[in-house]
Amino acid sequence: MPAKPQSERSVTRTYRTAIKLGDDFITIEETITLPIDADEQTVQQAVDLGWRIFRSQREAVEQQIAQIREQHAAATTITVRDPDAPASERQRNFIATLQQALGWSSEQLAAFAQQHGYDLVALNKGQASAFIDELRRLQEEHQRLAIAEERARYANQPISDKQRNAILSLARELSLDPDAEAQRRFQVPLTQLTNEQAATLIGEWQAAHRAATVGKRNSGQVNAG
Repeated sequence: MPAKPQSERSVTRTYRTAIKLGDDFITIEETITLPIDADEQTVQQAVDLGWRIFRSQREAVEQQIAQIREQHAAATTITVRDPDAPASERQRNFIATLQQALGWSSEQLAAFAQQHGYDLVALNKGQASAFIDELRRLQEEHQRLAIAEERARYANQPISDKQRNAILSLARELSLDPDAEAQRRFQVPLTQLTNEQAATLIGEWQAAHRAATVGKRNSGQVNAG
């Protein structure tokens, strides 16, 4: 299969989550696709953008979840139909999905249920709905902690070799002193930048480089005309 032209290369990131509203379940999905070139600078930019996209998607999805829950609560009182009837297959499937998301074994799920007073075998609809709420709260807390830990770990890592090379290359293109600019922006020399600071600097300089390139191209077309 022939390789795609440079202009068609892209990077895609998808974030997907499910929320429970009464007896109903809603899936929200966010997908972002960005063009990417093959050069080292753009590859590093894609890596940095991937993390920033993830954070933005996470925040956007949380806002959507909050809005949907507010609208749902305002429109109707959440009730469980036939709460004493046996738990539905959909409820049990959603419990299994949450178990998988939490990375739990069947024994861990049973222990959690017993701890909160639920009999998994004899669950009725009302109990299943409440148990799902417990699992969702726990999953959301795990997600918040994981994101916070990942963000802190990413942000505090030292500048990588790829990032340093990208900054040096961009500095040459833009006729900038990388150490002086790092000191001006973050009050530390280039070698002491964190991963996140380096990503910020690369993003700013790449935007400036693109703007300068477009300006030169437009100027050349005017002169040619």
